[in-house]
Amino acid sequence: MTFKIIETFSGIGSQAKALKNIQKINPNFKYSIEATVEWEIGAMYAYDILHNGPQDLSKYDNMSKESLVAFLSKYNISSDGKQPLKDKSLSRMSIEKLKSIKHSIEANKNLVDISKVKVSDLPEADLLTYSFPCQDLSISSYWHSNFTGINKDTPNRSGLLWEIERILNEYEITGKPMPRFLLMENVTAIHGPLHNQNF
Repeated sequence: MTFKIIETFSGIGSQAKALKNIQKINPNFKYSIEATVEWEIGAMYAYDILHNGPQDLSKYDNMSKESLVAFLSKYNISSDGKQPLKDKSLSRMSIEKLKSIKHSIEANKNLVDISKVKVSDLPEADLLTYSFPCQDLSISSYWHSNFTGINKDTPNRSGLLWEIERILNEYEITGKPMPRFLLMENVTAIHGPLHNQNF
């Protein structure tokens, strides 16, 4: 049996790396990453290189810069993990960078923006992982007087955790079988008094 995984907030693929390590110890363990969700370009690219090796961009040789921009503008991608890129910013990128982003999305079945993901977009899975952003709940956030945490409807990066609740509710409403396991990973500050009311 192959263990099927959806890796949201996938970043550079720490969960995928952990699964590879498990497979080294237990070669009978079979898994497949069925989908990823990551909108930050640097993380998308790193994930692709780390898990798939060098990119072969030759399959995009016949694509014009305009067609690449049109393709990527359908996605809500970010260069800083905070704000989505505008089409104008995409148009300023080199054709090689645009090809590389397209490759990263396609090779990793990346659904890109967690806030736009619907249950109907998600493949069947045994495990759903969510290593949501820690910036607004980690110790470093206090140094910058950021006490926003992960409260529901907080408009910050760590508040994206609640997109998982929305997705799980959609599973229930639609009757689509939920993943059998959920795996949340984050910094230890998540257990702090500021966040207790959320659990």
